[in-house]
Amino acid sequence: MKKTTFLTYAFLISVFTFFSFTENNPINFMTKVEGGTFKMGSKDSDRSADNDEQTEHTVTVKDFELCKFEVTVWQWKEYVKANKLKMPVKPTWGFVDNYPINNVTWEEVIQYCNWLSKKEKLTPVYSQNGPNIFCNFNANGYRLPTEAEWEYAAKGGKKAKETKFSGSTTVNEIAWHKANSKGSPHTVGTKLPNELGIYDMSGNVWEWCWDWYNKDYYKVEDGNNPKGPTMGERKSVRGGSWDSNINYLRPANRISTIPSKTHEFYGFRVARSIID
Repeated sequence: MKKTTFLTYAFLISVFTFFSFTENNPINFMTKVEGGTFKMGSKDSDRSADNDEQTEHTVTVKDFELCKFEVTVWQWKEYVKANKLKMPVKPTWGFVDNYPINNVTWEEVIQYCNWLSKKEKLTPVYSQNGPNIFCNFNANGYRLPTEAEWEYAAKGGKKAKETKFSGSTTVNEIAWHKANSKGSPHTVGTKLPNELGIYDMSGNVWEWCWDWYNKDYYKVEDGNNPKGPTMGERKSVRGGSWDSNINYLRPANRISTIPSKTHEFYGFRVARSIID
């Protein structure tokens, strides 16, 4: 009975919180993730892990900020309206304001981050030279998290309890996935958060990260605040989605996609560097 009461209370809090979300900017929902050292990836002995998650290795990340919620349809509409752009391809369930935006490419997400930075009078993070996009991690604007930052936050940072998924070993408490989503994403923040108060890091939509993807990169990765390979063809995507089998919801799991392409289960959340 006590567990049921707690779950109900937590659900109502998340819903009431989100009713004000569409009237505010993401800056009001950024949470500080205190940096630290953690084990990134999966053990070689973990039979549920894919080869690109191995070998587990020690990584240190600096303090940074991460939004508690995935970017929503409503927030993307504001961006589209301000820049006279077109909405992405409409998904089969339509555009629902409180759902996470989906069907957006990595390249479109980069442009959104720079627009949001300028809107909030912050220094844009991204610049472009020909086909190459660069990230100034010393700027205070919005950006995508690195894979290391994303996994560290998903695993609970310094408050990590070493659960199988982001915030729980009971997947239905924290994630919308293939077995319970009924074929679509859901309003952000309606499942329980993880240890850091961050929602939907397992399930709802896959989340674009900054890093180029390389299945063997862990073998040579510098564990000091890594930012991924210098070049590549595909970008890393994390967290699983409403269309994912449960094994894909583990924080260490990795997939990748060409940055100019997308799917109806791809979205993102924003991060920021903490500048002294």
